[in-house]
Amino acid sequence: MCRRLHKKKEQFIINTRLMQALILTALLIGGIDSAAQIDPDKNVLTHGLFTIEYPAKQQKLAQQTLAILENAVQEFDAVLPVGDTPIHVIISDVPTEFKRYAVHFSGLDVSGLARPQNNLIVVKAPRLREPGGDYPGTLRHELVHLLLFRNIDYANLPQWLNEGLAMSLSNEFYWRSLFKVANMFLHGRIIPYRLLDASFYNPSDQMQFSDAYAQALSMTRFLRNYLGETQFWELIHRLDSQPFHKALLEIAGLEVLEFWHLYEKSLWKYAIISTMASGFFFQPAALLLIFAYIRHRRISRALYKRWEEEEAEEAMEAAAGIPAQVYWEELVEDPDAWKQGHYEDSDDNW
Repeated sequence: MCRRLHKKKEQFIINTRLMQALILTALLIGGIDSAAQIDPDKNVLTHGLFTIEYPAKQQKLAQQTLAILENAVQEFDAVLPVGDTPIHVIISDVPTEFKRYAVHFSGLDVSGLARPQNNLIVVKAPRLREPGGDYPGTLRHELVHLLLFRNIDYANLPQWLNEGLAMSLSNEFYWRSLFKVANMFLHGRIIPYRLLDASFYNPSDQMQFSDAYAQALSMTRFLRNYLGETQFWELIHRLDSQPFHKALLEIAGLEVLEFWHLYEKSLWKYAIISTMASGFFFQPAALLLIFAYIRHRRISRALYKRWEEEEAEEAMEAAAGIPAQVYWEELVEDPDAWKQGHYEDSDDNW
């Protein structure tokens, strides 16, 4: 019995030591890999408000980065002045370094990020980006986030408008977003307004994440065109003291849901323009889409015209002192009509 227990004890000790050795080996391998990924030599370029931290031997990239940011500051100064607070920019040439900053975007394809409260911009170096990536656009995009933070109350800014403005001012993905939103519309992937901001913070997958950005850009462009430049920027700066829904109501006379419905109506145009530009225009699905749009517009116009005629007729009757007529069909369709005094339950009426 004692020998059996002694053997079990020895086996337990051997297994424990083997496990410890395996763990230690894994840690050493991981440590070697991490050490190989960390850039040990960073240089710094400082000029004006900007401090650029860049990989060694990439001074030309640092100078180009500085020029892009300083030109953007001048371009945006009329609407979003930069102020006097310095800005720190990190160009990451090592995947693990960028992931350390982009921990909240784990599993998502992002090329840059901003921490406005820390006056920090972090971007992937061009060699880490996908072919055809827009490095200047990413720098401008992240800069816009810092400028918005410095000029308004960030808590009043919806995330879709935050990202839409950053994309709009950075000239990112203009045509690509147009086609993408059209595709989203045709396939029923337009994100409802109430869910849009959450799609940036907690997307279900990469597709929803990229959909949210494309939709944010198209919504921002729609709002900007609807209001015009002067009123649009008045709205943005009003966010320094008011939430978005109040500023929108005061400046545009629109409730948020009214704005959303107007935007939804505009999506038909997106779909038609994109199908024409992509060569999809003469395919059967495109023709069905266009016929459906034309029919939708005709029915809507006829309905609006009938409503206008009825309202004008009612106004004339009211001016002539003729009481409004109530029809049985209307009462049946309106469950609250009984509250309006048409049939009062008193003996004098029977």
